[in-house]
Amino acid sequence: MSAEQRYVDLKKLCERIDSELFDPLSWILLLNLDFIPQEDIEANPNLKFSFDLMNGDFDAALKTAKYYAKSNKSIASHYKDLFKIDPKLTKTFVVAETFFALAKRRVELIEKSGFKQH
Repeated sequence: MSAEQRYVDLKKLCERIDSELFDPLSWILLLNLDFIPQEDIEANPNLKFSFDLMNGDFDAALKTAKYYAKSNKSIASHYKDLFKIDPKLTKTFVVAETFFALAKRRVELIEKSGFKQH
């Protein structure tokens, strides 16, 4: 396994796609979703955004991003910035596929082995 497969540097990944994405995505994306119980992910739309991206559910992720961009929550400014850079989130989806590949494999292994997240 190469270093890139074990560790994905969001900044370097964004540099390859669009360097302006790094600032908002560094505030929004959460990598270690395998440590968070599923019910907590479902209860928190910001966590769900990362979870949906990790699982390739881009329609749900886009819906969550739009919700937050229109909200008065403190994270809203980062979603607004993201939409200024990437209005349809197409570049974000490309970043997410690589960024979440290892996390997705870890979650799949946890589920396969029957471990519960606590």
